[in-house]
Amino acid sequence: MQANGLNSWALKDLYQAIDLIDRKIAHCNTTQNFALQQHRDAELQKFSSKRATLVKSALTLTSLGVRCDPQFLPRSFAIAVTDSAVAVAEAPATKSKRTPRPRQKRS
Repeated sequence: MQANGLNSWALKDLYQAIDLIDRKIAHCNTTQNFALQQHRDAELQKFSSKRATLVKSALTLTSLGVRCDPQFLPRSFAIAVTDSAVAVAEAPATKSKRTPRPRQKRS
C-alpha cells in the first residue's frame, strides 16, 4: 500500500532537499576545485536541474493546499519571502472609511 505523499512532512522534506542542493551549489562555486571550467559548469548544471525538479514538486504541493511551517523554508525561498514582505510593508496603507464601533459590555 502506497502512502499519501500530500502532507506537510513531504513538503518539509522537499524544502530540506532544496536547501541541501543550494548549499552544494554554493560549495561548488566557492571552495571546490575543478581541473577545467567545463567540469564546474557540468556539475552546476546537474545541481541546478535537480533543484528545479525539487522546486517544481514543492510548488505543486503548495498549490494543492499543503502547508508547512515557514521556519522550514529553504534559505533561498526565505530571502524571496522577506523581500516581498518588505515591499508590502513599505506600501502605503489605505485608511478605512468606516470607524469601528465601541464594544458593548454584557450585563
